[in-house]
Amino acid sequence: MDSYSLNCTEVGKLVLSSGLLERSWSKISKINESVQQSNDSAIEFKVYREATFVFVVFAAPPVCTDASLNSGSTLVPDVKSQDANMFSFLCSEKTPSFSLHTHVLQLFASVAKSSSLIDLKSELLKSKKPVIITGAALGGSIASLFTLWLLEDVKPNLKRPLCITFGSPFIGDAKLQQILENSVRNSCFLHVADTTQTPIITTGFEPFGTYLIYNDSGCVCIDDPKAVIELLLGGNKDLEGGRDYGNVLKSFDRSSMVDAGLMIGDVIINGMKNRAEEKKQRFDQLKKLDKIKISMAHIEWYKKESKKVKIVYYDQFKNQPVFVYETLRREMNDYWETVVQEVEKMPQSEKSNLKKQSSSMKAFKKRCLYSGNNYRRLMEPLEIAKYYLEGNKEYRTTGRPHHYVMLEKWFKQAELKEPPRGKETDLSELLTFDSCFWSEVEEALIAIKCLKTQDGEGEVLVRKLVKFEEYVWEMIRKREVSPEIFLESSFMTWWKEYKEIKRTRDGFGSSPSEFTEFMNTGKYKSYGQ
Repeated sequence: MDSYSLNCTEVGKLVLSSGLLERSWSKISKINESVQQSNDSAIEFKVYREATFVFVVFAAPPVCTDASLNSGSTLVPDVKSQDANMFSFLCSEKTPSFSLHTHVLQLFASVAKSSSLIDLKSELLKSKKPVIITGAALGGSIASLFTLWLLEDVKPNLKRPLCITFGSPFIGDAKLQQILENSVRNSCFLHVADTTQTPIITTGFEPFGTYLIYNDSGCVCIDDPKAVIELLLGGNKDLEGGRDYGNVLKSFDRSSMVDAGLMIGDVIINGMKNRAEEKKQRFDQLKKLDKIKISMAHIEWYKKESKKVKIVYYDQFKNQPVFVYETLRREMNDYWETVVQEVEKMPQSEKSNLKKQSSSMKAFKKRCLYSGNNYRRLMEPLEIAKYYLEGNKEYRTTGRPHHYVMLEKWFKQAELKEPPRGKETDLSELLTFDSCFWSEVEEALIAIKCLKTQDGEGEVLVRKLVKFEEYVWEMIRKREVSPEIFLESSFMTWWKEYKEIKRTRDGFGSSPSEFTEFMNTGKYKSYGQ
């Protein structure tokens, strides 16, 4: 077998020897027994705070019919569903939407807003002990959703929780699978399944994470989604009472972990090998890109923390004498500068558009283009802040680094999809499309300063300010600018000074512009909500 499958086999052996499966199932059995005795149809959870681990166990009412398993899907994000929007943070520019199992989502939503679960989430985020989240059947599906919900706020430098499920139905569609497959979050899920008695396949949904699959031949550990489905097809459809995984676990030991080739047919094996080979070819590039994504996560966290104190991260960076993530900022710049240099070295034929590439190469190139675009929109504002702090001018025309120019050019040439920006779409996580926006703000502030000191031709400066106003209004009208500009920011400083100049100086027109009305009436406060 290839090293890809071998690594999964070793992971399986490690898990089997750790005792975590038995400890998780023991706690699941206790809470399930309590639920059955109370005959309660509500979701229940219990926390076990032990010396080495914190266990969170979920229990859900049993599913008795196949209809409940295949009860449809709910789109994320959805303007009509606050429940679904709890998971919109998983969406990306590449995959702006996905679907979740409606019944499971409804069950989770019934407890997610309770103070007890919200308090538990806060506690777990501060836990110094490893956190294990577990459940069986639908309880495991709820555990998976809780884990995803928790992962939104797990800082990049903290240990992530491990979710262990037993015989739990798939909860997300192929798009969610793709999102998680390209994320470190995928490693947070371990699903145990018995092929003979586990009806976990739900129509329209796909597996994610790692699977420890058992049958009469032994058990195998795999993380290839297609192989997981092939192995689990044909399971028993009767969920009433669930599967007693205590008996299954008794038959587990390290020696029962077999080579995938001994348990899976040649067709599945060949498919796994082909997919593994594609991954191997891109491994070095993906590894570097994933490292950069982790660095990006730190800056995104910095951006999020700045927003909490009502200041845009651009100005937070300007106001801080020392930037705690300066090393990461430089590493990201070095990485993308090198990427651009290497691409520019390629013959033109190798830089041809995506239509001429294989499907796997298309996917990889798209991923790089989206990543480069996100990097540009998130990080170039910090470059701009640094540039103007040093007393420079005209960033867009004379000071912009070449790699930003090329990343923007290639993204536009590829004609890739931008995130949805309809009138009812929440824009709180949107990165401003024009990554040079803050340089335009700085130039407008310079123009106002020159007008006040009469340093320069007044008419030229007025035209420059009017042109900037038109530029900003066009971005607002197209919903291409982040609502964060309306926090405490250089932009709002400009607006206050610009409003006063328009009131006291000729050359701006007698009637108020659409932008002026938008700002004066306070409409900007609800922009993007």
